[in-house]
Amino acid sequence: MQASESEAMQQKASTRFLFRFAFYACLEAIAVLALNPQVSSVLVEQAKPTADMSIYGHVARVGWVVKDLDRVLDYWESLGLRNIRSRVEKFSDVTYKGRKTHLSLKMASGEIGDVQVEWIQPIDGSSLYDEFLRKHADGVLSLGYAVASPAQFSEQIRYFESHGVGIIQQISWRGSKGTGLLAYMDTAAGGGGLTMELIYDPDLPLARSAGQHPNEYPFNKIAHYAFVVHDVDKVEKFYERLGFGGMPVKDNLSGDRIYQGKAGEFRERLGFWQHGDRPFEWIQPLAGPSVEEEYLKAHSGGFHHLAFDVTDMDAAIKLLGDKGVRVSQSGSWNEPRSQGRWAYFNTENYGGVTIELIWRKPP
Repeated sequence: MQASESEAMQQKASTRFLFRFAFYACLEAIAVLALNPQVSSVLVEQAKPTADMSIYGHVARVGWVVKDLDRVLDYWESLGLRNIRSRVEKFSDVTYKGRKTHLSLKMASGEIGDVQVEWIQPIDGSSLYDEFLRKHADGVLSLGYAVASPAQFSEQIRYFESHGVGIIQQISWRGSKGTGLLAYMDTAAGGGGLTMELIYDPDLPLARSAGQHPNEYPFNKIAHYAFVVHDVDKVEKFYERLGFGGMPVKDNLSGDRIYQGKAGEFRERLGFWQHGDRPFEWIQPLAGPSVEEEYLKAHSGGFHHLAFDVTDMDAAIKLLGDKGVRVSQSGSWNEPRSQGRWAYFNTENYGGVTIELIWRKPP
């Protein structure tokens, strides 16, 4: 009887010890995750998309709004964009913020790989384009996603509305093969300046060939789309609630930092959305001076740069330098499975978009 009581007491003491060990181990793990965002971004499982990624996995169109179309096109053609087609379009069936209106637009279209770029200069009529230019100045207003039919177009609008996001502007037009439909969803305020665009255009193929209209190197494939925002964690929560999945967010400190030709001290908080065929990069400046910090002050955030891969960074810098484009900010990264260099170029004065080139060390 005494031996049994002694064994029971030892078992209770052992149980208490294991409980305390597990409790303090959990506290330690929580502290590690809180103090090391890079660790937490790896260990915490990200939410999977519930939106239809057969639609939202590929950006079909970049919607770029400018005040002086000819000036912007002349510049980007000098950098190597080719086969740009200009036109004037008039739309009579337009609804902007719930009110019927009309639009007259000076427009141009080109391709970067399998993505259409559409430049828009508003001429007449009240529209989202005018509002964007007043608040933001030149820049990318929207990223567009193609749907296969009018029924799918309506279905996706209902999807957004069921998540609390309505239409800010809608346009329809008569094409040679049927009625085209376009809707700009009201995502910019919560989504880091990104207006998501739904497109049904019966005159255009749903998918484009990457080599259909080649430009000069290195402008034949977009490596990623990048935004500058005030709070990357809020942006992450917005898109997760909208059904586009979670994204890892971490503080970042580049190596070999250079800002405007001098040693840089910039630091950022980064989020990468990687559910589609191109990553989205969300950048929150934490310390400067930096190009991103300047952009945030000037535009209050939004689409910042288009990124392109290069095979030789020094040669690419010289190539653009010979065209009058200089590096505004640069750095490097050195991770266990990936090393490389990146550089921004001062193209923002011609359309509000910065170029980033990326060189990755071969394995």
